[in-house]
Amino acid sequence: MLPNTGQLALFVAVAYLIIFFLLGSGVFNSIIEGPGVSTSTFIVPSRSVQTIGETIVTTMILFIGMAGAFLLYRSGKAVNPKTQGGLLAAGFTIVGIALILGFRLVGIKA
Repeated sequence: MLPNTGQLALFVAVAYLIIFFLLGSGVFNSIIEGPGVSTSTFIVPSRSVQTIGETIVTTMILFIGMAGAFLLYRSGKAVNPKTQGGLLAAGFTIVGIALILGFRLVGIKA
């Protein structure tokens, strides 16, 4: 039995986001150059080399930012002003956390 259209669309959307974020975080760079690096650190302090661990961390940072953007989107749909303000504050906070984490990662790699 085939799943209904809503579940299929949700599955395709989630798969698309995972693939998009993996490609955006440099999965090919880490697959090609990651194993060749002989280091014991989780994050290699070089912008030209990236490990699988760094790719996973970058992908998670992108998902955190997407969650914040989704909360900002939901705040525009909220009817109650109290709910709207809470979602807006939470959304900006989560997007800010994602930005700080991303800039810290770039700072470590510099």
